[in-house]
Parts: sequence; structure tokens; C-alpha cells
Amino acid sequence: MIGEPSEADLAKDNSAQGALLFSVIVPVYRDWERLAVCLDALEDQTLSADRFEVIIANNDPEGHCPLERLPKNVRSVHQPKPGSYAARNAAVATASGRHLAFTDSDCVPERDWLENGLAALEANPGARVTGAITVFRQPGSSRYAFVYDLHTAFPQRSYVASGVCVTANLIVPRSVFDRIGPFDERLSGGDILWNRRAHEAGTPIVYDDSVRVGHPARRNLGEIFKKRRRTAGSSPIDLPVYRFVLERMKPPARRFVRLVRKGVPLRDAAMVVAIHWLGRLVEAKEFALVRWGFKNPSRS
Repeated sequence: MIGEPSEADLAKDNSAQGALLFSVIVPVYRDWERLAVCLDALEDQTLSADRFEVIIANNDPEGHCPLERLPKNVRSVHQPKPGSYAARNAAVATASGRHLAFTDSDCVPERDWLENGLAALEANPGARVTGAITVFRQPGSSRYAFVYDLHTAFPQRSYVASGVCVTANLIVPRSVFDRIGPFDERLSGGDILWNRRAHEAGTPIVYDDSVRVGHPARRNLGEIFKKRRRTAGSSPIDLPVYRFVLERMKPPARRFVRLVRKGVPLRDAAMVVAIHWLGRLVEAKEFALVRWGFKNPSRS
């Protein structure tokens, strides 16, 4: 049956019963302060530290890492090739866990993230597992950015309904990852593209609300628009520039209606829609500049 683990996959997993349960993959590009917080959360997992390893996928071209103290089960892999998906692939190539657990350097996994992820994997052999990504506000950050991310960022349930999720919170058997193949390193959004391939191959995805990761809202609107520029500039969308630009100039009225129907206060809904529209205009400008050859896609 498509999507079920093969006998070879099961044999491979069973042969690794005494090995590490998880390899936790954390890409980082000069985000050391938040990485330290992420590592503290991983060190505090309810799953015993001798059952998993943490691989920092260092995407700094120079390979520099200023963190002085790393837990015993943490190691670093240097990948100078730009892009978080190149970094993740480099880390996976060295991983020894039966399962791969992906998160990001700015994420804070709950204490029982790996333990609950393991239970979900065992209850759903051969499946991909994901869960909630809860948005929290960082001290001193913009309320506008927080409200925007709170109501728009990481709708994992909706993603799962389409067979995909993001790598801020993705747990998958190593045998399944190997069967689907590595992340596409050329484009932003490699996590969605990888999960689409898995979905098309018949690999099920399971949403478990107990498999939770915290993620900070962006500090300011500039960070939101920076990501819009990065994703638009490296977008795989094959459209004429004029069509891409015109589509993003349309006022997002339907989004406003959906937010209000969900119970979002009118003031917050209007704020979210205004920021969203400005972001789409930023995307239009970046897409045009890159496609017309006036600039290269932004890395960060």
C-alpha cells in the first residue's frame, strides 16, 4: 500500500533499536543568542539526553560559532553553501538517529516535544508528524509585528490538511526521509516542497497538538518584509512579472472577512490586513527586480 513503510524500511529501523532515537536538526545563520535558548530547551527535554543527538547545521560561511558551552549530545556541522535547506541536508547526512526532528534556531520546543513526537510516530508507523507552533512576543518587540504573526504565522492545521507542514516542527523516520530524498536547496520554501513530494508519494502526515514548539513573533515590521523579499526573490513561481505584480496589488478584502469571522477584533484584523497588503507590495517589487536582473535574490 502506498505510504506504508516497506519491509526494508522496517528492518532498517529495527536494526537501529539500540541506536539513538532522534537526530534533532537545527540550522543556524548567525542567530547565536536565540540558538542558545533553543539548546537550553532541548537540554531540558523529558526524553533522556542519551537517546538523542542535536546537530547544529552552521550556515555561517566562516564556520564561526561563539557558543562556549555545548551539551554533551550536541555537535556542529559546517555548511558554507548558502541556505537553510543546504544546511539541513548537510546535517542529515551525518545523522545517526532512527528519526529526524527538525526545528529552527529561533524556536523553543516544549519539554515533552520529543517524547510526544515519539509516541505519535509509534502510533502512526511510516508517517510524518507535526504539531502546533505557538507564537510568543519577545520583550521590547513591536505589537504590530506580534499581532500580525499571531494571526497569520504557522497555520499548521491548515497546512496538514494540504499534506504539508514547516520544518520549525517536523518529525519523520529517517527511512522515510531517505525514501523521499533531500530538501531542494535552490529555493526558499524547501520544507513545503519536500512535504509535497512526500504527500504525492503517499506518505501520511499526522497533526498531534501535544507535539509543540514555541516561535517568537518577529521583532518589527522590517523583519516581516525582509522575509517577504527573500521568498519572492527566490520564488519558483513561473509567471510573467506583470501578472505577479498585479495579483499582489489586489486589496486582501477576503482575508479581512475571514479574520473577523474567526473572532479577531476589528482593529487587529484591519492591522493584519494592512501589513499583509504592504508585504505583498514588497513581494511584487522584489520579484520584478530579481526577474529583470537588477539584483540577486536575498539570502537573509
